[in-house]
Formats: sequence, C-alpha cells, structure tokens
Amino acid sequence: MTATTKIANPRDIAHNVMTLVAELNLQPTPQVYHVFYSYLTDEIPELSQLIKVLIRNTQELDEETVFRIYHKFLGAHAMQQRLNLGVEGLQAAVERVEEAVHNVIRETEGFCEHLDNASDQLSSDDITLEIARDVTRGLSSATRDAHGRYSEFNGCLDEYHNEVRRVRSELELVRRDALTDTLTGIANRKNFDASLRDAVTTTMETGAPLSLLMIDIDHFKNFNDNHGHRAGDGVLKAVARVLVNSTKGADTVARYGGEEFAVILPDTTLENATKLANKLRDNVSGQRIINKKTGKDFGKLTVSIGLTSYKLGENILEFVDRADGALYQAKQEGRNTCIMIM
Repeated sequence: MTATTKIANPRDIAHNVMTLVAELNLQPTPQVYHVFYSYLTDEIPELSQLIKVLIRNTQELDEETVFRIYHKFLGAHAMQQRLNLGVEGLQAAVERVEEAVHNVIRETEGFCEHLDNASDQLSSDDITLEIARDVTRGLSSATRDAHGRYSEFNGCLDEYHNEVRRVRSELELVRRDALTDTLTGIANRKNFDASLRDAVTTTMETGAPLSLLMIDIDHFKNFNDNHGHRAGDGVLKAVARVLVNSTKGADTVARYGGEEFAVILPDTTLENATKLANKLRDNVSGQRIINKKTGKDFGKLTVSIGLTSYKLGENILEFVDRADGALYQAKQEGRNTCIMIM
C-alpha cells in the first residue's frame, strides 16, 4: 500500500491505516495514526507527498520521523493555523449566507408583489385572453427565477454547513492534541487532572470504588545518562505501550511527568487494583529495550508502583498524595515492587 488512496468508508480508512502502520513496523500511537490517516485521505497534500516520497525511496520511517511530520503538519501550532484559516473561511461563508438571505428576502418580496399584481389582473372583470396569457407567462418566468435563487441559496447553506463541520473537526483535533502527551501518545497531565476530577465526581455520586496507581521507571536517570535521551524516549514509549495494552477501556493511562505515569481505575477495588499493579510490573519487567537500528540490547526495565483507593469525601490532592506516598515507599524498599496504602 504505497500510494494515497481515496476511501469513503471510515472503517476502511482505519483498516488501511493500521495495515500500513504495521507494514512500516510503527507503533499505532494517536500521532502516528493521525499522520497516516491524513496521508491516505490526502487531507493535507504536502504531508501526503512527503510520506509518498519517503516510502518510494525506501527510507526508513521511524517514529521520530513520523513525530516530526506530525508536529510540522498536524501539531498544535499547525492545527491552530489551519483552524484560524477555517474560522476565516467560516466567517466568509456566513457573510455569503447573510447576503444570500437578504437577496432571497428581497426577491421573495418582489415575487409576492408580482403575485398580488397578477391576482388583481386575473380577477378583473374586463381581462382579455391576451392579458391573461401575458400574466401567466410572467408568473411562469418569475417562478423559474425564484427557483434558481432558492437553489443558489441552498448551495450557500451547504457550503456553510460543510465549513462548520470542517472547523468542528479542526477544533476536535486541537482539543485532542492539547490532552495528549506528544512523546508517548497517552493522556498528558492536563488530561489526567480532568479525568481524575470526573472519576471522583462519579464515585461521589454512585459510591463505586475508585483506585489510583502511581508508577515510576526505576533508575531512569541512570539509563538516560548512560544511553542518551533518544534511548530514554524509547523507554518511556515502551512503558506507556505496556500500560495501555495491560489495562481496559474505562481506565485512564497518563504520563504524570518525567518518567512517572499514573493509571486511574474507575469501579476498581483496592484488591483488584493490587492485582493489576503486579500484572503491570510483571509485564514491564518482561520487556527488553533493543535499538531497532543497531540491535543493541539495553536490558530489561522495572517499575515501582504505589496504589490506593479513594475515600469518599476526601480532597483529590490527598488521594493523589497518598498514592505518591506509596510510590515513594516502593522505591525506598528496593524498587521493582508494589506498595499499597489504605
């Protein structure tokens, strides 16, 4: 699949995106998916041409290259520029609709006046056949003109609606980008804060359990110092991938900051959260970090995890601090372990 393909069905697009991403041996993060979705739909011709050239020249499209393409064409700044253009187009469309509305109102008033005159003429006692024919021809011509104007008006409305849908789509992409961690493709701190507030609100309303995991990559600073930031970025992405693949849809996996992650677990008891924490720790420790280009093996990863459950009525900061305290204790007790605080 090496050429830009026009596909109308969103499911077909999604299938082709995932197939192409797999062929290129890339991880299907939101940014990677967005880049190749834009490529296959030719959403941005310049992006499509760049991807096409890279594939044609058999140049390796690694995640770093895709991220650079994403930020150039689809990142928050680029999206904001496109959004500004979209708003300008929307304003122009609104002005055209307003003008069309005024024209329709004016022409409708003229048409109604024409009808009134025709009615007066046709109801006259001394009307002749010739006059009646002239009146009928005039009505027929005015009706055709009115139909044409209404068709133009509907065209303006369609253009306006299309512009609205496009701007809405751009807004959604900007909003999504603002809530996503650029490197790992998972929720960022802002998204975490909002999701935790929502989860606590739901728990307060329903009484359902809510648990929280705070996760830190062990010895990450040493890894960065020894192998470089690019390798460190690979570690962060690998851990994020394990966390996402090991949790369910209702959970929120977020990058809390630096090498620290968080997992919000709605409707999850502390007992089940503990089982999940140990599963996550095992899944991460089963990973080995290998440089795709050189084949160098950087060894295995481990994480420390602190967990707790929400106490009804407590402050959200107290909830987070307790999980953070459990994480600190896990690191103090030798790392690669899970500590629970009630």
